[in-house]
Amino acid sequence: MGFKPGAIRVAISRLSAQDLLHSPKRGEWKLTLHSPWAREQSRWQMQPDHNLNEWKDDWWIASTALAPRAQRSLWRQHERALLQRGFREVRRDIFLRPANLKTCFNDLWHELSELGMHKNTVLAKASHISLTPEPALWGVKQRHQLLEEVHDQMKALLAGAQRHDKQSCRRFLQLGRASIRALNTDPLLPERWAGKSPRAKLVKLMPDFILAGRRCWFRYLGLD
Repeated sequence: MGFKPGAIRVAISRLSAQDLLHSPKRGEWKLTLHSPWAREQSRWQMQPDHNLNEWKDDWWIASTALAPRAQRSLWRQHERALLQRGFREVRRDIFLRPANLKTCFNDLWHELSELGMHKNTVLAKASHISLTPEPALWGVKQRHQLLEEVHDQMKALLAGAQRHDKQSCRRFLQLGRASIRALNTDPLLPERWAGKSPRAKLVKLMPDFILAGRRCWFRYLGLD
């Protein structure tokens, strides 16, 4: 795919240092399947609607006043962890998300901590709160449009899946990455508040798309 050997070696070294790759034997590298990063990459497979509760107008609150904003790299890691679980900053140091995820306090705290949330964060769940954020803060319209566009592009590529050339392989790879990124970063908001999301139909299409992409690559490489 045009990657130089030196660049590959540097990437492997960095991923290994972060415990994202391990080497079972000389010259062979595998993903560390139980790392937080690996779990995040497959998170879209664990997002069906049965993992969501009916929303009762309650909120998860993360207060980050004691997190060090001045340490930019640490703050970015902390903020990214909250964003990955659908929190948004509605006021300085106050992050919220609807409490519709089917998860308990301890599990959510553990997930956020593994993702990089600062240890001084105060996490709470509230049934009443004076702040009234709007779905627009989560970019709902743009996100729904993105999911629709990715879904339609995947359908179009599947319609021409009989082609097994380099361009088709590249397109499967690009759209596969785009779809997983779109699904894994979806905040999973309640429909009655944010509107119906096209997420479910994209998730439903993923297995066929992955199978077709794998077949395309195997045939292009002469491994079929």
